Amino acid sequence: MTKLEWNNKEESLLFFDENNKPVYSSIESLDNYQVVKVFEYGEISNNINMFIKGDNVISLYKLQKDFKSRIKCIYIDPPFNTGKTFHHYEDALDRGEWLSMMKIRLELMYELLADDGVIFVHIDDTEMPYLKILLDEIFNPGLRKYSPQSNYIATIIWEKKISPQNDAKFFSDVHDYILVYAKNRKKFKMNKLERSKNQNIRYKNIDNDPRGPWTSSDLTVKTPSESLIYEITLPSGRVVTPSKSRSWGVTKEKFKKLVDDNRIWFGKSGDAMPRLKRFLSEVQEGIVPKTIWRKEEVGDNSEGKKELKEIINNETVVFTTPKPERLIERIIKLSTNENDIVLDAFLGSGTTCSVAHKLRRKWIGLENGSQLDGICVPRLKRVIEGNDNNQVSKNNNWDRGGGFSYYSIESK
Repeated sequence: MTKLEWNNKEESLLFFDENNKPVYSSIESLDNYQVVKVFEYGEISNNINMFIKGDNVISLYKLQKDFKSRIKCIYIDPPFNTGKTFHHYEDALDRGEWLSMMKIRLELMYELLADDGVIFVHIDDTEMPYLKILLDEIFNPGLRKYSPQSNYIATIIWEKKISPQNDAKFFSDVHDYILVYAKNRKKFKMNKLERSKNQNIRYKNIDNDPRGPWTSSDLTVKTPSESLIYEITLPSGRVVTPSKSRSWGVTKEKFKKLVDDNRIWFGKSGDAMPRLKRFLSEVQEGIVPKTIWRKEEVGDNSEGKKELKEIINNETVVFTTPKPERLIERIIKLSTNENDIVLDAFLGSGTTCSVAHKLRRKWIGLENGSQLDGICVPRLKRVIEGNDNNQVSKNNNWDRGGGFSYYSIESK
């Protein structure tokens, strides 16, 4: 398995000083800090929900005591290292510094994940190839080459915008990546996507089958097998065989059983090529997600901006790429169930905690910027008070309730 090498790789990049210079030190030096409760809001009885204000490497280190191997899902949207300066942070680091910054934090997140947990890491083209190799190292300890035991799950391509960039020099950039890794792929179980009304509408019951609505699929397969090429006599009396370079998808014996069970459709006239009936009642558990996520399914950056403007009631939104709630909703629903713990170590505008709360998950949000107090906290108060009525709230019958604790990192 490929490994990355860079200067100071084996040292822990804990902070950046006031001049944005990296500060390397031992992880044990973080024992000089403590987590202090500042206030509580709402109903907090037996409630894990918390914000921690301070550098996330300290928070991740301190969380090890109570949350090691307990977090079911981690979603992070870290700095992409694009060479730009943003309102809340500098995003122009030496690649080695960026990798060192990510390495220690990802190692701490790995320890926090439950054995059946999973991490979703949001990134763009700039550092994606290097980040994937780094994740391979951290999430596949001792694995020297790719194998079925690799904890890499998938790379999701998210359509972050649809408007073309006509001023782009070569290509109009319209997507980001989300890298998905399990702590242990043998133990990780992913949920399926809920079926939509549009997906169910093609199921009909034109023959009044007592098993309910159904749709049909081709009974032939592309890879021909001589043993699966045989004649079928249709109800009309016409004899048919698979087209050239194809064969039936079932044996002759299996086909007879399917006919006896009324699972073969020959068309209304009984003269059509046989098709296999698939019943809606047998696929209700959901759909396996694809790796390309479109705007119409999960929203895009413009949707995220619109949601944020409604929350902070300000036309000037300092986040240029806030993630839409529908995107985070899909991630959390695929990877967790109610009361599981969700962590976001680069909280930003607070989307992850807001969605986790409305999905009745427990959550932890880490952030060092002023947006924690200016955006994230008001956003969660709005959810708790029942003043959040966007699409995710409606889809999940969210009303109101819950609470959170607010902590800060301080020197001892």
